[in-house]
Parts: sequence; C-alpha cells; structure tokens
Amino acid sequence: MHPDWRRICDEFLTATSYAPDEMDAYWKDRHYDRENRPATYLTYPDAEVRVPLGTPSFPPTPDVWTVLRERRSKRNFLDVPMTLDQLNCLLWGSQGIVRDMGDYQLRTAPSAGALYPIETYLVVNRVEGLEPGLYHLDVRGWALEGIRMGDLADAACAALLDQEAVRASGVTFLWTCVLERCLAKYYERAFRYVWWDVGHISENVSLVATALGLGAVCMGAWYDSLVHELLGIDGKGHFSALTTAVGTIQGDDWLADRRSPPKPS
Repeated sequence: MHPDWRRICDEFLTATSYAPDEMDAYWKDRHYDRENRPATYLTYPDAEVRVPLGTPSFPPTPDVWTVLRERRSKRNFLDVPMTLDQLNCLLWGSQGIVRDMGDYQLRTAPSAGALYPIETYLVVNRVEGLEPGLYHLDVRGWALEGIRMGDLADAACAALLDQEAVRASGVTFLWTCVLERCLAKYYERAFRYVWWDVGHISENVSLVATALGLGAVCMGAWYDSLVHELLGIDGKGHFSALTTAVGTIQGDDWLADRRSPPKPS
C-alpha cells in the first residue's frame, strides 16, 4: 500500500471530476476518432482449445422480483459440476450481443459509450464438457478460448487472497479492463467509467446465477500482480477489474449456502 494513498485518491477524484464552468475547455481540443478507434474485440488466435458456445438453452426461471429478493452472496459450493449451458447462460447474461448497430454492437450489460472495455476470463474447475484451465471469452465469435489448460484452482485461489470459494467453485470469472477503448473517447473520465462497466457485468452474473439456482459471490480482494501474471496481461493498459466465483449449491437454505467450505487440511 502506498503510504500517501489518501492524497493520491483525493487527487484522482479531482482529476476525473466534471465541472460546469470547465466543460468547454475540457473538450476544446479533444476528438474521438471513431474510424481509428481501438479494437473492441480481443481474441487469442493461438488458443490451445476453442469451444463454440452457440445460443444458450434458456431454462424457465423465477420472475425478476423473486430473483432480486433471493440474490445473496453464496459460496458454499458443492463438488458437483456446473453444466456448460449454465455457464453459457451466465456469459450471455453478462456479455451477450443483443443488437448490431452496424459499426458497433450492443450487449446485455450497459457500457459507457458502448465501448465495452471489459474482457472476461474464466478459471474453470468443474464444468461439464470443459477441460479445467484458463479460458477467455471471444465475444464476437461467441466461443471460449482455452489459453492455459490444466488444474489452476490452487494458483487462482492463491492469487485471490486464498479465498476458498475460488478453489471450490465451478468457475471463477476474472474480468479485466482494456483501458484504451474507453480512454480514447473519455480521457481521464474513463478511469471512472470502466469500474461502473464491470459492476454492471458482475451484477448480471449474480442475478443470472440466482435465477439458475447457482451460488455466486463477487470478490474485490486479489493480489493484482498475481492475477496479471496468471492472465498474462501487463497490469497497466490491461488490468484486473473484478472477480466472481460461481458454483453449484445445496439451495435449501441461504445461511447454509453463504459461507465457504473449510480449507483442506
């Protein structure tokens, strides 16, 4: 932790604030070049594995008011795999393309300026039909790209401050931000927008998980350098933004589902 963190954070708020008497000067010499904007979609052409997802088979779910009422952090995951269709529903509910606007597309979660700076990575532990490993979501191609295969549960758990929910989960979402997508249009204000974007995505995952009868817990604590190393990203222009673990639960009692299982001896 930086010893002068409070001053730095206060200066961040000032530097990214809007004021009525400053807006003309703020935008005077700034221009968003849509024709030469940063690429919206990230893919891994050399991925070890590519898993096409197709359209999810959306199951019957409770009404939205019930889902909102029942949503809780639930992390007492069972050693029972999730289905691939459940994962596909979670992915579609958080990043699925729902309308093509020509030179940009709209998704199930909102994004400032429809710029979509957030990328989705997954540490898969227990999902039927998927080999354990690290995957990336190719949003445009709607496929999972396996970029590091093998059991990564211990490495992911260690990177997320030894939170046992990560080891016990069916899958842990690791969202990252490609900053330049938003920075190119919104400059310093982008450093606020990207956090709101990932919050929308995370909440969508929590709500879809609740509707599917799965447990989900959003986690804001991780070792940034270890997550960046795990994902192979630089931690500056492309950095970690938020995480959520999802898995199967008993589903009978929220209080029984809410706590992580004990650490293995």
